[in-house]
Amino acid sequence: MAHGMKLDILTPLGPKRQGLDVGGVEVPGLEGELGVLPLHESFITAVKPGVVRFRDGAKSVRMAIGSGFLEVKDDGRVVILCERAAEPDEIDASAVREELKDVTRQLEAYKGPISAAEYRDLVTRRQWLDAQLRCVAN
Repeated sequence: MAHGMKLDILTPLGPKRQGLDVGGVEVPGLEGELGVLPLHESFITAVKPGVVRFRDGAKSVRMAIGSGFLEVKDDGRVVILCERAAEPDEIDASAVREELKDVTRQLEAYKGPISAAEYRDLVTRRQWLDAQLRCVAN
């Protein structure tokens, strides 16, 4: 596997991509974007909602993902386990924009502690909606 690696993007509803040969992948890490290339050291880390980027042959692919984990294995396999994933053709941008407005209003009106589960859920929901809009943007 010296010239590439295998990419799996897995959700609870099933794989979005599995065993795809890629030359690299960019993933939204908690502290910023992570780039993974062939022969990368193995590791596991959390990922936040954002956009995954990779090439499928000559085609550049963008996919919105939810929270989850990234595992880079010794055998050259890269596995993204995420709570959800959406490809651009699965995203209704106008509906996402409307939902984002609602979530933003709820966050602006929120008066409880920022450590509360309700607040964290709203922030995660906003990140997921932002990820979808970035995924469909050109």
